Amino acid sequence: MLKRFYITFVCLFGFGALAFSQAPVNPEANNHISRIDSLTQILLGNIPSHSPVGSNEAKYRNGKEFESLMSQIGSTIPFEYHRMVEQHIRYFMGYGSGYFNQIHERMKLYFPIFEEILDKNGLPTELKYISVIESNLNPSAVSWCGATGLWQFMPYTGKLMGMRIGYPCDDRKSIVASTQKACEYFANSQSIFNNWLMSIASYNCGPGNVQKAIRRSGGKTNFWEVLPYLPKETQNYVPKFIAVAYVLNFTEKGKNELHNDQSIVLAPTKIDSTMHLGKINEYLGSQHNLVGLNQELLNQNTDMAHGSVILMPYNASMDFIDRFDSAAAFAKYNHHVVPTNYRAPYAYPKSVPRGVQVAGATGVTVPQKSGTYRSIHTVKRGQTLSAIARTHGVTVTQIKTWNHLRSNSIQVGQRLVIQKPRRN
Repeated sequence: MLKRFYITFVCLFGFGALAFSQAPVNPEANNHISRIDSLTQILLGNIPSHSPVGSNEAKYRNGKEFESLMSQIGSTIPFEYHRMVEQHIRYFMGYGSGYFNQIHERMKLYFPIFEEILDKNGLPTELKYISVIESNLNPSAVSWCGATGLWQFMPYTGKLMGMRIGYPCDDRKSIVASTQKACEYFANSQSIFNNWLMSIASYNCGPGNVQKAIRRSGGKTNFWEVLPYLPKETQNYVPKFIAVAYVLNFTEKGKNELHNDQSIVLAPTKIDSTMHLGKINEYLGSQHNLVGLNQELLNQNTDMAHGSVILMPYNASMDFIDRFDSAAAFAKYNHHVVPTNYRAPYAYPKSVPRGVQVAGATGVTVPQKSGTYRSIHTVKRGQTLSAIARTHGVTVTQIKTWNHLRSNSIQVGQRLVIQKPRRN
């Protein structure tokens, strides 16, 4: 709790410095920006990016000792023991040092933001570990079904929650916007279930499937008694979450002297909407990687930035504010230049009934020939690929190509992309 308060205090101090930095502390001082920067850096330099709860690797002999250990985290989430938790701990511990170095490097960047936003929404900050199992803390992550970003939002779910998805902006790749939407999702699920393990499960399979599992279990309220009735993937999801929280708090894998000592502080910075993100980065120095920190701006045009604000490393933000006029002149966006990394927006089938989550299938970029349109077929019980192919007048090979299938095996409820000739 003390660490959380300290981080919030420093963040507020930093934002205050940004707002105040245009007026000198001392009218006779020529370098007031640097003076404020040096003061804040002294504070920020002392904030660890990750502080494992256990100072030494903890050993437990049974479930009771495990739960006693996990209670030291001080969370309202019940980190309970289950044999599947044990399996995922062993699996997660099997990852090499390269994987954990990468995770710690990303934790250094994203965990301070996650903790602040989760805390502002009144949610347990331990939910930050969801992003580890969803995307390995990679804002560029895209799953086979089109789920994207740090929190792996499906296109349909994201649009339903008010996210901008498609060229030239994809909010699922925004560090701040996607985290806020994840908070809204968790808060909504918790208002339904009033049970954190159920709410976390719903993040994987949706509240409807969790409610169905509860009904099939005979109305049980204990998550572990409901678990066998959940979808197979979700049965592993909650144990995996608990396992990650344990490993990063009570094992040697949770410590990394190279990255844990200091957080990278990102400052929300006001910009001119006519600027080009890549040119701002070029002006300030390419080492700041502003494009990587604001990946939601697919064409790097800042007129799509929320409130004309982008994220910058703290030092870059101070430098930018100090030289704003010259930066604005240098980084002016040329609207007549078509970006080389252009990607067409996602196509959403008009025939899909409201409430059916098919966005994952349409989110996959599948080249379409001119004169064709895409539809979605949901596999029903007893259907085979050959029967589906005959129904739509296409071949089995075409369906497998469109959906990247390696075999003829399909499952009930699976959504298949079908391309049909467009009739004029």
